[in-house]
Parts: sequence; structure tokens; C-alpha cells
Amino acid sequence: MSPQETPEQSEGSKLLESETIKTFMNTDGALEVLLARLKRSLGTGEEFAKYVKRKAQIEDDHYSQLRKYASNVRGNLKNTKNKNDSFSSKLDEIIEFDEKLYSVGSSYVKALNTMHDEIVSLNHTVDRSRKNIKDEVKRKEKECADSIQMAEKAKQKYYHCCEDLERLKMSDPNKKTFLKSKPEEEELQRKVDLADQEYKNKVSACKKLKDEMLMIYRPTNTKKLKNLILEMDIALNVQLQKFATWSETLVMNSGVLISPLQDNKPSMKALAASIDNELDLYNYISKNSNNPSNKSLTPVEYTPHPSFAKHTKPAKPFFNNANSSNNVNSANNSTNKNLGSNLAPTQSSQSQTLKSQSQTNLNSEPKGNATPAESTSSTFTYSSLDPSTHQSDLTGPKSLSQVSQYAQPTFGVSIEDVIQYAGIDNVPLVVKRCIEIIENYGLDIEGIYRTSGNKTTVQQLKESIDSNFANYLMIGHNIDPNNVMDADIYCTASLMKIYFASLPEPLLTSACYQSFIETVKSTDETFIAKKLHHLVYNLPDGAYFTLRALIFHLNKVAAHQHNNRMTAKSLAIIWGPAILNDNSMSPQDLSYKTKVVEELMLIANEIFDADE
Repeated sequence: MSPQETPEQSEGSKLLESETIKTFMNTDGALEVLLARLKRSLGTGEEFAKYVKRKAQIEDDHYSQLRKYASNVRGNLKNTKNKNDSFSSKLDEIIEFDEKLYSVGSSYVKALNTMHDEIVSLNHTVDRSRKNIKDEVKRKEKECADSIQMAEKAKQKYYHCCEDLERLKMSDPNKKTFLKSKPEEEELQRKVDLADQEYKNKVSACKKLKDEMLMIYRPTNTKKLKNLILEMDIALNVQLQKFATWSETLVMNSGVLISPLQDNKPSMKALAASIDNELDLYNYISKNSNNPSNKSLTPVEYTPHPSFAKHTKPAKPFFNNANSSNNVNSANNSTNKNLGSNLAPTQSSQSQTLKSQSQTNLNSEPKGNATPAESTSSTFTYSSLDPSTHQSDLTGPKSLSQVSQYAQPTFGVSIEDVIQYAGIDNVPLVVKRCIEIIENYGLDIEGIYRTSGNKTTVQQLKESIDSNFANYLMIGHNIDPNNVMDADIYCTASLMKIYFASLPEPLLTSACYQSFIETVKSTDETFIAKKLHHLVYNLPDGAYFTLRALIFHLNKVAAHQHNNRMTAKSLAIIWGPAILNDNSMSPQDLSYKTKVVEELMLIANEIFDADE
């Protein structure tokens, strides 16, 4: 605030808080505009410093030469014969004013030299900060652009593989089924699958980098640049006002020129005091706010090849029996009886299709050990049986730059709805993030999931994510890898438990609750495994893939039980009520819920695709 400004916020300061400016600050062009604006301020400061230094030299020469000449004249006057006449006496007294004026001028010169040193120091400090910010911005943008370029290359590779496989299929008119294929076709299919997975991973990586730029680095750097611009401009403004005051004091006898008596003519001091730095910055940003977005920073969207779009939905592995199709039929009939209305007509047709495509046995090799051809055929069968493939399953999470509404809530909303705008691989982003933080920093922390985090911190995180789902990136963002605080991990674990507890329907669904409980009452482990798989397989996609992520995560936590003191049994006690329901907490019901989770953890590698 300038010396003449009232305590109220200036007009420019209010304008900088407007929604138009806040929106622009999050665009791709904001950093370049602010860097250019700060560079212009540095140039102004450099020119100002040069002017002050040169003026100090001129004024120093002026007053030094004036004092020297006045002293010589006065000495000559004293040596004249007429030194005692009235004219000579008065002339000596008048010339003496020029000698006395040196003391005023020397103070002015000293002040100007000090001002020059201050401006140069300010320029160097701000310029270093600007270069550091610019280097960080360029580094982050390069990482994002490189990641996007890699995603684009992965996309091209995937499309080429798909086109090669499509041409091979079209060249074989006698081929009747997908499974009846040549070895080269199987090899091409394997390449398509690998290229597709690499494509998805690259797309996910570039989206994550862009999201981090938008939510963490860009707001931080734009704020730093804005503050540096204001700091630089306000400091120059203060120096200019000091310059005006000193100049006014120096030439007070010529005040009519510097500080006119007429009201319609502003004084030098008034002109210096009328500067509004915030208004200047607002006008500059408004003028340059139409800069186009940087296309190289727009993440690549996952778009499956047209000929394989219907097969790219994540497949659910299914128990098969190579000994006899009747065994599969018998197992399916048993499941249909136990599930009752839980099985949709499409699932019955799936069971019929499985009869002719069974390749492996539950009692022999697990799904993860199947050959490439077997894995490929199973994936194709299940993704092609369901024509209502969700678009979100194909594209992954939408880019933040394409999401028009960030304020869609995450907690208390069904998983199927959340993954439409805040999910990846059919798993909510908040669950993915919590698992990532805990597995990276918290597997060895004692009492994970048993010890609760700070309620206030957890609630603030929950509200922040509900107000803007992209704030899931704030989970664990301040963790120091070299000094991990237990409290941060406990808060992350508590947040994930709250997410599952707030679901409008339990993860394993109300409809299947009793079937899960009845299944684990059996003493036949083979029956339990098969029956649990049938139940899990028929969950909605969101629930299925979220359960998969959770169970593999719990197994990783249990693998570190020697450090974290959390066994599979301990974790199952905590998570049983969370993913089934907590309507009944009797000891008997709790034991069955616990056993459901224990059994799922035990057979995870058999009923789910292996975790990557």
C-alpha cells in the first residue's frame, strides 16, 4: 500500500482477486505471460538504476566544481584592494551560498548512490528467483511433454499392431473362430495386448504429470511469479517516491517548478504517489490473457483401435476346467442355484460360452500361469460377451483440462458413478492414491489401518476432495521420503476406510451379502474358492476392480507383518465390516465377515489377474 493510500484494499488488488484472473492463472500461457512481465520489470529496474547512478555522478561533479570555483572566487575577492567595499562584501556572502549548497548536494548524491546499490541488489535477487522458477517450469513442462510424446508413440505402435492383426485375420477366409488361429496370429495378438497395456500406462503417466502441473506446480509458480512482480514493482515504486522526495527537497527554492501552486498541475511527488502496481498488473494480464494454450502440454487421450475397441474392456479371469465341459456346467449350475436372482441372463450365456473355451483347471495351474494363447482367448471371450462396455473402461480418467465440473463429490457416491469422472482402470482415483502412498511409505509402520489418523486433518482432506476431485493429489503430497511421519500414513489409511464406509452400497453389494456369508460357513475349501469367485465375478465392474486393488494391497500390507504387526487376520477384522456392511456387529457375524476377507486374500492370485 502506498503512503497516500487508505487502509482499504486498492482497486488493483481487488481486480487481481477476480475470477477472470484466477482462471487465467491456471492456463498454459499464464507462466509465460508472468515471466515476460517480470522480465520487463527487471528491465525497468535496470534502466532506473543506470539513470540514478549517472545522475549521482553528474550532481557530484556539479556541486564539487561549484564549491571549488566559489571558494577560488571568494579567495580572489579577499585579495583585491576593494575587499572592504559594500559590493564586494555582499558578493562574497552571496557566493558563499554556493559553497554551503555543497553540503545539501553531497547528501543528495550519497542518497542516490545508496539507491543505485539497493536497486541493483533487488534486481539481482529477483532475477535469480525468476531464473529458478523458469528452470523449474521448463523442466516440469519438458517432463510432461516428453511423457505425452511417449504416449503418442505408444498409441502409434498399438494401432500398427492392431492393423497388422486385422490384415492377418482378413487374409484367412477359412477361419471361423477366434481360438482357431495360426501361430503368427497368436504372436500378433500377444503384441497387441502388450502394446495396449503400454499405451494405457503411458497415457496414465502423462495425465498424472499434467494433473500434478495443474494442481501443485503451476499454482505455486504462478503465485511466486505474481508476488515477485508485485515485490519488484512496489520496491521500485518506493524508490521512485524517495527519489521524488529527495529531488523536491534539493530544489525547494525552485518549488514552483517541481511543486506547482496551481491545482490543475500535479507535482513530482504527487505523480510518484499515484502509482497503483496491482492495477498495472491487472491491465497487463487482461491484455495478454488470450494467449493460446500450449498444445504440447495437452495429454493424449486413450482411444482404442476401431477393430478392437470392443475387446479392450478389462477382463475378469474365470476358473476353467480342462477335464470336462460338464464339470464347468455343473459348477455354473451350482452357482446359479446359490446366487438365485443375482445372476443376470447375460451371465448364463457367458457360462455356456465358457463350456467350449475351458483351458485350465482350478486344481492345476492358476490363471496367472496360463499360456499367452489361453490368456488371450479368455480375455477376448469375456470382453466380447458383454456389449454394454462402459466408455470409461476404455478411456481411463478424463484429463483435467477437459473436465468442466471439478466439484463432483467423491465420498458418498457409488463407485460406478465416481469412476466416470474420477477413476482409472475402474478404480476411484482416491483409492488408487491412498494405496500408492501407503505402499510407498507406510508398509512398515506399526498399526496401519488399526490406528486412526487425526480427525480434523482427515475431514479437511475429505472435504477438499469432495469440493474438487482433482485434490486427490493432495493426499500425502507433503510427505518427506527421508522422514516419513506416522501421522501422515495414519491419516491416509483413515481416509480410505472412510471412503468405503461412506459408499451408498457396500463394496460387495447388499444383494450378495448373504451369499458371501453362507459361502464361508462351508468347510470345503475348494467349494469356498469356486463359490467366492463366482460371487466376485458377478459384481459390477467398479466394485470388482476396486476389490481387486484392495485385496492385493492388503496382501502387501500383511507381507510386512513382522514390522507393522498387522496380520491377514487383523486386516480382515478391520475390512470385513467395511466392504460387506456394518449393520450387524455381533461376534458371530463379525467372524464370518472376517473370514470372507481372509479367504479373498488367500485366493487373490487365482481369482484376479496378477497385480502389476
